[in-house]
Amino acid sequence: MPIVGFNLEKTQAERSKKLQKGMKATHNITITSINNEDIEMGKNSKKLGLKFSFEFNVDYQPEVGKILIGGSVLYLDDEKTVKEILNGWKKNRHVNPEIAAQILNTAIVRCTIKALNMAQEVNLPPHMPIPTVTPRGKEQDYIG
Repeated sequence: MPIVGFNLEKTQAERSKKLQKGMKATHNITITSINNEDIEMGKNSKKLGLKFSFEFNVDYQPEVGKILIGGSVLYLDDEKTVKEILNGWKKNRHVNPEIAAQILNTAIVRCTIKALNMAQEVNLPPHMPIPTVTPRGKEQDYIG
């Protein structure tokens, strides 16, 4: 996989109202920019790569709170592919779906974990279902 780095650059969590019954949390991730990035491959070696900047948002409705995470994913590939990606982005803000999926999946995994922690810090519920344990009925007890 040509992903060689991940950086968080902005984190913000805010709860603006008391929690309400029937709240909904929606999340979204967007690539905001793609730029050239020289990636060091040793003491005297650099390769041309790309820096995919993104924003990950979680909105708690109705206007109860929000979480914003901004960061970047560093991508390294051959020079031809790097230039094709950059040109496609500059022309019509298009990225090859396979490459976009790699970038966004990397960011989603890291940001989801961070957002869960941030939500807990400001007393917001998790934005996604968390596994829970429920007791079994008497008829299902293990006898051994």
